[in-house]
Amino acid sequence: MQSEQTIRVEAREEVQQLRPARPVDAGARASLQDILQHHREWIGSGWEAGERADLHGADLHASDLRGTSLRDADLHDANLEGADLHDADLDGADLHGARLTAACLQQAFLHWADLHDADLRRADLRCADLREADLHGADLTEAALEGADVRGADLSAARGLSAPMLAAVQSDVDTRLPTAAQRRDDA
Repeated sequence: MQSEQTIRVEAREEVQQLRPARPVDAGARASLQDILQHHREWIGSGWEAGERADLHGADLHASDLRGTSLRDADLHDANLEGADLHDADLDGADLHGARLTAACLQQAFLHWADLHDADLRRADLRCADLREADLHGADLTEAALEGADVRGADLSAARGLSAPMLAAVQSDVDTRLPTAAQRRDDA
């Protein structure tokens, strides 16, 4: 169980109100801090109390979410461009279609995460745990992957990968790699 921590969000206001990319009722808006608190309760109670974080389509660009537990959270189509998710727990999180351009995911735990069709251009995924993650169709152009663990991950149809990038990751026979024709031709 994760200890309580202060969640800081880089924004104009001390507690940023979510600005979802999709319209919601004014009464449904909640602070990110409240959503994360309910999510911690949900995880800590074994999914019996609290509430799963629903950040589907939320604008969280440049957010400071270092070390935050977003295990099993819904971040589908969220804008996390430039967000700091260093050492965050995103085990089983739904990040498909998320915009993670230039995000810091260094040492993040993304085991079983759904990242298909995610935009990970220039993302820092060094030493990230991507075991069994679904990255098919993701754009990994210029992503830093040194030391990332992609054993059992689905990288089929991933864009922007080069042979040197693939040589810098931990993979196994269960890792589904893109075909040579899909990889960038970097030497």
